[in-house]
Amino acid sequence: DIMRLVECVPAAFMLVLAGGIAIGTSGLNLWDGPTPGARFFPIMLAIAATAVALALLFAQWRGFEKVELDFPTRLGAARVGATILALIALAAGTPLVGFVPMVAAFVALMLIVVLRQRIAISLMATAIVAGFIHFVFVRWLSVPLPMPFGI
Repeated sequence: DIMRLVECVPAAFMLVLAGGIAIGTSGLNLWDGPTPGARFFPIMLAIAATAVALALLFAQWRGFEKVELDFPTRLGAARVGATILALIALAAGTPLVGFVPMVAAFVALMLIVVLRQRIAISLMATAIVAGFIHFVFVRWLSVPLPMPFGI
């Protein structure tokens, strides 16, 4: 049945992403002395994604899950497209501009343009997210994130 095969696509996609995370972080340390290393959190995400994907595949195989496809409206499709483009820009711009500024731009774009939230609240949320990432990962944990303009 073609619908059962289509319903397995998200789970297969999650398995591919989990494998990509495992392979892509293979050069990083899982542990750095007594603390988790740079690979710890990505591997935990990959394990969680694999568990969810396997649960989805099991549900499809046993026939527990019957999904009716509900295609998005034109506005919904535009939002999905804008989100994909923003994610591509985030990935492409991070090595050039730095992780924290690109995440700030991504969050602001998503809140203001895609979700159409109020500008003042969106900019405050953007500052909080960027500040949190900077202070936790750069200052507190000393994670070597890409810095602005190669600084």
